[in-house]
Amino acid sequence: MIQNLFHKYQPHTVFLLDAFGAFISLFVLFGVVLPLQPYFGMPTDVLYQLGMLAGVMFLYSSICFIQKPKKWKPFLLGVILGNLSYCGVSMYFLIENWNVVQTLGAFYFIWEKFVILGIVLYEVILLRK
Repeated sequence: MIQNLFHKYQPHTVFLLDAFGAFISLFVLFGVVLPLQPYFGMPTDVLYQLGMLAGVMFLYSSICFIQKPKKWKPFLLGVILGNLSYCGVSMYFLIENWNVVQTLGAFYFIWEKFVILGIVLYEVILLRK
């Protein structure tokens, strides 16, 4: 079913996928990590900053999906750059705060990068078609 959705609405469905991923990041950051901050260790102000970045990505990807621009490749490039920027900023914060980040926090933030980079790989493949 999901595969049919992606084939039917390509290439614009990638924006929905990205918006969904950004929403999941928002939900986990504000609904899980922030309330359990002592168990993750990442400072609260950093979590809010990452949440704002995820929120921007959610809005951008959602608007792209709703608008369905005919020349979609520049917008997909924007999504790719946004995702890579989020990964870079998040890794910077992880390294900068390594001395206070708990094992659970390190696991979450590193795992999140693998998921996002997997999505970016899919987006790059789609961009090159």
